[in-house]
Amino acid sequence: MIERGQNYQEVGPPRVGSRRLVWLVEDVFIGTDGQQYARLVCHADPSLRKTLALVALADRKRYARAVAPS
Repeated sequence: MIERGQNYQEVGPPRVGSRRLVWLVEDVFIGTDGQQYARLVCHADPSLRKTLALVALADRKRYARAVAPS
């Protein structure tokens, strides 16, 4: 179950010239289309935000739970 406060990062090798970012689940909500979404904020740069469908975030081929950076 995906909940607020959990951390995730993309699976697989990072893109060339980039590092693997850790994303914090800031909120979980139901969109106007009736689907569930997670609003994510980047630990390294809080100005980076994205919204993903929960089914995408739960896909282990795309994202994995992560430990929050210290």
